[in-house]
Amino acid sequence: MGKFVVAVCIFASVINLRAETREVTAASYVELGDRFAKQEDFVRAIGAYTLALEFAPNFAPAYFKRGIVRQTRGDFPDAIADYSKCLEIIPQWTEAFYNRGNLLLKEGDFERALVDFDKALQIDPHYFMAYNNRGIAKLGTGDVQGAIADFSQAIMINSRDPEAYVNRGLIQWRQGRRIEAERDFARSIALKPSVRTFIEERIGEITQR
Repeated sequence: MGKFVVAVCIFASVINLRAETREVTAASYVELGDRFAKQEDFVRAIGAYTLALEFAPNFAPAYFKRGIVRQTRGDFPDAIADYSKCLEIIPQWTEAFYNRGNLLLKEGDFERALVDFDKALQIDPHYFMAYNNRGIAKLGTGDVQGAIADFSQAIMINSRDPEAYVNRGLIQWRQGRRIEAERDFARSIALKPSVRTFIEERIGEITQR
């Protein structure tokens, strides 16, 4: 009986070691995928991340990294699927919620995007970019005051974020609050001079409506 117990323990250790080895191998393929992604060789990057998952099907970083590459390539449905799988494995992955929310935002699915940004902010209440993009999603649902509140919160957390100033300024411009809008535009241009052209184009569009 004692020999049987020892044998079982040894067998279990081997299984654990093999599982650990598979995860180490998966991590090495993720690193290879990262190198390909840095070189913008996205096909090989996706191949490397996929190989990582063959060794360790629940290796969340491979899903996350593959999702980023697929997002970069414009393959939004597969990227969303990768972020979703990543979140099944690690439900508290803030950037996975944020990235998936951004893709849903691009696809015009404002309600689902709001859910993802809400979850990202529950995990990290100081994620100013999530406030900014949640504000955009709120605009999509018609919640203008909620959008202003989110842009203002993004600015409060990071006063050097030009995008939130632009977004809040454009709403104020539409509302006829020109002084407040111009103040926000000036702040955004001081932080990032290249946004001037974007602001002028958007104001032109608003004026023509």
